[in-house]
Amino acid sequence: MTATANVRSRRVSDILEFLASSWPGERLSLGDIVGALGDRGYGLLLFVLALPGAIPGIAAFAAVPLALVALQMAIGLPRPWLPRFLAERSMSRRDFAAMAARALPYLTRIERLLKPRLALVTGAVGERLIGVTCVALALLLMIPILFNVPLAVPVAVMALAVIERDGLFAAVGLAAGVAVIAFVGVLGWASVEGALQLAGKYLGM
Repeated sequence: MTATANVRSRRVSDILEFLASSWPGERLSLGDIVGALGDRGYGLLLFVLALPGAIPGIAAFAAVPLALVALQMAIGLPRPWLPRFLAERSMSRRDFAAMAARALPYLTRIERLLKPRLALVTGAVGERLIGVTCVALALLLMIPILFNVPLAVPVAVMALAVIERDGLFAAVGLAAGVAVIAFVGVLGWASVEGALQLAGKYLGM
């Protein structure tokens, strides 16, 4: 059975286990992942890209392609596409396996709760809203001073919701994502305001 055929399992946890343990070769590129996922759509790719986004030090591996894929979802392209310079970015299978091992215990528990419901939230309009939110979270992931996990987890939740057409989980992910974006915005504004006040005092304004 080919690698692509093996990966076309319904459960995301099965796909992660396959990519981590049975993928041929010592390195796994983004292009390999896109090709292996085939017709599974945006959800799986967003989820796979959200995993390194949660880990300090390798978040940059995923932030740019995550933003690009989310943008394509937001504008309604039928399937994701990566330019060659991003598709060729790779990580060792060992690093991917370690990353998957950290995520699998949580993922298997979440999968038991997922089911199709509230279809409107994961419909065409809902997917575009999810795409826009994921773009914003991915752009924030590019800022090295921010914590990764609060930015990556809402993306992962929304991705799983898209895969399983679970509108309830999609709504939870959207709410969490918007809350994180709002918090970072308020924090950023407070930092700028504080810096301006400090500069005013220093300059005698």
